[in-house]
Amino acid sequence: MKKALTLSVLTVLCFILCACDPGSYHLDREKLSGVTGVDLIEYSNPDQKRFLTWVPDQSGSLKPFDSSRVTVLETLSGEKIEDFLDAFSKEDILNKYYAYDSPKDVCIRLKYDDGSFLIVWANYAENTHSGYIGEYRSDGTVRSFHGSFSSPGSYRELVGKYFDYGLE
Repeated sequence: MKKALTLSVLTVLCFILCACDPGSYHLDREKLSGVTGVDLIEYSNPDQKRFLTWVPDQSGSLKPFDSSRVTVLETLSGEKIEDFLDAFSKEDILNKYYAYDSPKDVCIRLKYDDGSFLIVWANYAENTHSGYIGEYRSDGTVRSFHGSFSSPGSYRELVGKYFDYGLE
């Protein structure tokens, strides 16, 4: 009886500890093959909401992207795009880590040839692994959500390496 109780407690503890990890992955380089341009943008989004927890599927609460709130800060030159995409595809992303309903502030926008785009944002101001990496259709509706950077400094390093704009 004592062994069964101990085994049950250990099983529950193992489940709790393992179930809390969203898991990391890399965005497949082939998925990025249709990218025709990369911009560093400022996205004014005072209505951004933070989710209380990342665990449930929050995809129904993700907000559309409003292109009228975008200011282009810098456009990556054509000869740097492939190098940038290679570097970005190696970054660890927390899979489906729902931290916010939308991006804000300084973001990276990857534009696809069909008009859709991927927005990459990390909460660099708070130095946390929370952020927003998601795809949008050309009209700004959410196509899919990928997650957030798993390393707090990765976003800052990516911006610093490929853009002249400095993150504070």
